[in-house]
Amino acid sequence: MHVSERLLQLYATLDRQTRDIVQQRIETNLADGKSLAASYHELTGETNDSLSVEEKSATDFSNWLKEGKTELVFLTYYVALLEKREKLQSEGVIPQTVESIVPKPITQPSPQETMKSEIETPANPTPTKPRYVPVPDSAIPSRTERLKSYREIKPARPRRKKSRGWLLGLIAIILLSVGGYAAYPTVKDLLQPPPASTKATEPVAPEPEPVTDTKALEEVWIGVKHAPLLSEPNSEDVVYVADIGDRYDVLEERDDALLLDLGGNDLTGWVSREEVVTEWSGLSISDPDLLKWLTVGVDQVYLYEPAEAYLEMTRDQLVGVVGEPYGLDSDDLNEYLIYNGIFFTIQNGRVEAIDWPSTIQTKEMFLKLGEPTYEVEDGVVYESQNYSLRLFVKENESTRVRVTKLDN
Repeated sequence: MHVSERLLQLYATLDRQTRDIVQQRIETNLADGKSLAASYHELTGETNDSLSVEEKSATDFSNWLKEGKTELVFLTYYVALLEKREKLQSEGVIPQTVESIVPKPITQPSPQETMKSEIETPANPTPTKPRYVPVPDSAIPSRTERLKSYREIKPARPRRKKSRGWLLGLIAIILLSVGGYAAYPTVKDLLQPPPASTKATEPVAPEPEPVTDTKALEEVWIGVKHAPLLSEPNSEDVVYVADIGDRYDVLEERDDALLLDLGGNDLTGWVSREEVVTEWSGLSISDPDLLKWLTVGVDQVYLYEPAEAYLEMTRDQLVGVVGEPYGLDSDDLNEYLIYNGIFFTIQNGRVEAIDWPSTIQTKEMFLKLGEPTYEVEDGVVYESQNYSLRLFVKENESTRVRVTKLDN
């Protein structure tokens, strides 16, 4: 293994602190300059004949680190020391990363300085007491003056007992006030004449408005020719393009968007409320009439059997009858087997629909079947008990016809 690869492996397993310690020890050892072989021997106590005997310094090593470790002489020396890191740590060679605090030397004062400090500063200095300031003597009153003052002093009288009459009076006033306040309405009614009898009209409370329960949608039908289903409302990520008449279960409602269950591979998509229909008229034609129209209304080249028989086949059965398709296409929900003038939609391994992408039918000719289940400017839907027959009007006025078996 090349020495550079060994260095990469060591750097992957060693932390930065260990590498910094080894680099610091190397710089300290190479401070005076010596050969790398001699430095390795001093640091590890071992010899390594693969190391250079050329004299190097700590400055050379620092420059080698800064320049990207490209010189092979230092690279071999450095990797060899990193591989011996455990031995160096066990022998206590590598110093600690925390900077040691060197205590400052305590200098003893000289005898002259000691004597000088003792003279200048006494050991137990005592605060000086303030000097006594004599207070001038006041004039002492005479005997006659003292006797006068004694005569003016009256003997103390015994303390009178406080009367509690005021307290009883206060309680009586409170009781009278409370009683008068309570009896005031009765006295007022007795003194005032009775009011004229008037029939009180109570305000009529308005009847509460009926609360209309908004029933959560359970299913909807696509009401436009093509509706893009999105991964999120108002996004540009189209999950699937639904066609007029497609029915889907509603999983979630959010403002003006609905989350639909597409019915295959747990696929879902958001559609605008404006592009769906919540009520569907359903049956508008019988099964025999719908299937009879297919025998004359569309190309019969690949219909070796009645159309309803293909809607019961699996993919393998279809290929066995019609043959391998001319082309294949697919999306997140369906696979499409394309033949000349017709293609089959495969969903979950079975034939889901048959499409004739270009027909001679017009919308007016198609509407001769009777009153449709649903109609827009560029699309018509007929539904029977078991089938859905649809016509799509293209921009060039050509039409596409599709027949699908309904899930009843």
